[in-house]
Amino acid sequence: MLIATTILTAVTAGFVAQLVDGSLGMGFGTITMTFLLGLGIAPAVASASVNVATIATGTVSAVAHAKLRNVHWPTTLRLGIPGAVGGFAGAWALMSLTRLDAATPVTSAILVALGAAIVWRFAAGGGTPAGPVRTGFAAPTGLVGGFLAAVGGGGWGPVTMPITLTTSRLEPYKVVGSVSTAQVFASTAAVAGFWLAAPQTLTVLWPLVAGMAVGGMAAAPLAAWLTRRIPTAKLGSTIGMLVVALNLRTFLGNFSLPWPAVTGAYLALAAVWAVVLVGPRRRAAPGAEPNQAEPDRFDPAPAKAEA
Repeated sequence: MLIATTILTAVTAGFVAQLVDGSLGMGFGTITMTFLLGLGIAPAVASASVNVATIATGTVSAVAHAKLRNVHWPTTLRLGIPGAVGGFAGAWALMSLTRLDAATPVTSAILVALGAAIVWRFAAGGGTPAGPVRTGFAAPTGLVGGFLAAVGGGGWGPVTMPITLTTSRLEPYKVVGSVSTAQVFASTAAVAGFWLAAPQTLTVLWPLVAGMAVGGMAAAPLAAWLTRRIPTAKLGSTIGMLVVALNLRTFLGNFSLPWPAVTGAYLALAAVWAVVLVGPRRRAAPGAEPNQAEPDRFDPAPAKAEA
């Protein structure tokens, strides 16, 4: 009975995690790693299990995003191929080293600042900058994101989403689709790295992996659809808030703050998010992508911007 309950909880965790990840571009690894670590599972085993589940859920998510024209393929490939290199290296590092978190406070602080900048841009009506799509930052972003995803189980989205959204000039829904699709490369390489690094000792928790994968695959098409239905300003602002929330948890974990202070920080964050979501709706500029002005309809034609 306990095993069945745990697997059912894994299905639920996978569904919720993929619903968040597939619609906002991040969250699957963070949510599922938290679930597995909460069961007392070793970090290396938990990370390997999450990355195996991510291959299944990410593949379904990639197909759904591609069908809805949410993917900018040049960005996906320039994120995904270096992401695979980073994922493989991160798996080896996690199995070989004992101290990988020295730069965590600095990294999380930078990402909190990036998330805040994204919220400000979309909440203030800045939207997506005009001009051709830029992919110059994609390769180093994918490399770092893949490494952190393998080391920590969650890290791909919180790193790649804010940087790509800030630098690429892509619409938020295309950033979500491109990042989600590229994650399959990173997760597959990370799993290969785990097995090659410790083929005899590494254990993957297959019942929990199957549960998370089933829940995630069920949520993936719905999440991809939601990405195109949410107005751009609110989607961009929500992505920024999620970046802040995920990395604020990591950043504050490095300090011995009393729980009322941590709770107050998250309550303030929730209040800001609520204000952003219920804020006045702005008219889209001429030539804007369809879900900026009309969240109820969209034109599935692919974007014309080139890398």
